[in-house]
Amino acid sequence: MSSPRLRKVFKGVDLHIQDLYLLEPFQIEYFPGWVPERELAAVLRAYPAIDRFLKARAPAVAAFLDATKARYPASADRSDLAQAEDTVIWTIADLVVYSKCPEVYDRLEFHTWDFAEVTNITPLEGRVVVDVGSGTGRVALEAATMASAVIAVEPVPRLRHFIRDKAEQSGRRNIRVVAGFGHDVPLPEESADVVITSHALGWRLEDELAESERVAAPGGYIIHCPGTAEIAAEEQQHRRLIGPAWNYRFARYREADGWKRKYWKQLPPTGSVGRPAP
Repeated sequence: MSSPRLRKVFKGVDLHIQDLYLLEPFQIEYFPGWVPERELAAVLRAYPAIDRFLKARAPAVAAFLDATKARYPASADRSDLAQAEDTVIWTIADLVVYSKCPEVYDRLEFHTWDFAEVTNITPLEGRVVVDVGSGTGRVALEAATMASAVIAVEPVPRLRHFIRDKAEQSGRRNIRVVAGFGHDVPLPEESADVVITSHALGWRLEDELAESERVAAPGGYIIHCPGTAEIAAEEQQHRRLIGPAWNYRFARYREADGWKRKYWKQLPPTGSVGRPAP
């Protein structure tokens, strides 16, 4: 999302430059090409402790941070610095909100799409379901009302705690929460009857698609609801998903802000489904 859109979505949320300390290493690695460099340089020069933290937390971007500082001078006055801080933190506001106030993220309207968009593709009763990029656990908890077991895969520690708390509060004892990424799911091959992603596809598309197929059992289903619309910016990913390399089917469905696309496929049924939870 753009910074203006994030400000609208997270209206009332108070963010500060010190919230950068909440970021996970993989999130800091998103900075190159995303966070405006002039403003980032001003922040790094004004806050050496933040500079050191980011480098220690994500050594892979240390050279980028140093080059960014070298390219731009320090802010001339406090008002310029304040603007730079505001720009940086709101560019990555969604990453910060995940850890600072996940309950705010959990209330966003896009979570309210009809879960029948999944179950009208395949029933979940008696199945082992893996929810990859689980976020605040909306899909995992919904699936747990039907599935025999649900594994929620989520890289952000605060979100994993949030899912566990929600599962406990709702009495769902068939949910297991594990650390992992869409491109690196910590489960054995062919261990899931249904693999689902919701608003969690496209960071490393090819690796994510391959990993979904590795984890899904023969005859199992892979369902992606990435929240993408029928716009030019999403067309390359759409063509890749429905093309011969991956061969997904797709359909349109409604989310709070309009029509989106969902994708699904069934793997060849060369084995059985309904296996025990890994």
